[in-house]
Amino acid sequence: MANIYGANHTTAYPSEASSTALPGMVESSEQGGRVRVLYDRYTASGGATNNDDVIYMGKLPANATFLYGVLQHDSSGSPHFQVKVGTTEVRAAATATASTAVLFGKAQAGLKTTAATDITITLSSAAVASGKYVNCMIFYTVD
Repeated sequence: MANIYGANHTTAYPSEASSTALPGMVESSEQGGRVRVLYDRYTASGGATNNDDVIYMGKLPANATFLYGVLQHDSSGSPHFQVKVGTTEVRAAATATASTAVLFGKAQAGLKTTAATDITITLSSAAVASGKYVNCMIFYTVD
């Protein structure tokens, strides 16, 4: 059985990977960084939120590294929610069971922003009725 090492481990501890290189610094967003959360809640008021409406939930700062997100709502019916970080889809349009938190974005973990980047949710297949909410949490690092 062989020992193999990830890129950041090899950079930080080259002698363990049988390298003669000097130890290097690993980006803090990838090792030892602090996890932060962007949280927002949208409550429909004065009528329903309709198909193809786009809800802006916040912005990731420049040089942020997306880790994953959590979506939760209390709407009736079967609305589909698509979540994007900028133009990158991190959750495909799909139903989410009311009052059940849904983890998304695992495949896009490590996505880096170069400027302040919008977090958007696009609604389809059903409306979010007045008084009902959509919660979104985005976990990321910047340092």
